Amino acid sequence: MVKKIEIAVKASQECSDGEFIICARTDARGVLGLDETIRRSKMYIDAGADMIFPEGLATKEEFEIVAKELKGYGKKGGPFLLANMTEFGKTPIINLSEFEKMGYNCVIFPVSTLRIAMKATDDFLKDLKKTGDVSNTISK
Repeated sequence: MVKKIEIAVKASQECSDGEFIICARTDARGVLGLDETIRRSKMYIDAGADMIFPEGLATKEEFEIVAKELKGYGKKGGPFLLANMTEFGKTPIINLSEFEKMGYNCVIFPVSTLRIAMKATDDFLKDLKKTGDVSNTISK
C-alpha cells in the first residue's frame, strides 16, 4: 500500500502540481485492531497521503483516538480525516458536528440516499398494490 501511495503522490505532482488529494484507506481495524489502524495510517502519511480513511471504526471513542493520534502527524501538519457514516454498519450514528469536533474533515454517507430512495419505492409499490394505480404517489 505504501508503494501505491508513493506512486499516486508522484502522479499528483506530475499531473496537478500536488492539487489532487491522495486518500488512503485502511481496513486494519476489523482484522488487526485499532493500534494497527494507527500504525498503518502513519505509514501512509509518511508515504505522502493527504487524507486517511480509517474504515470499520466501531465506536465514537475509536474515532476520537484515531483523530488524536494523527493530529499534527507528518510533514504537512497532519492529514485530512475521512469518516464513513453508513447506517447499520459497525459505526454508531454520529452527528456531523461531533465528527467536526473530533477533527474529521470529511464524512461520507455512501448508502443513505439509496436507502431513502428505496423507502420511497417501497411505499409507492405498496400503494400501487393496494389501490391499483399511481394517483396517490405521482406528482404533477
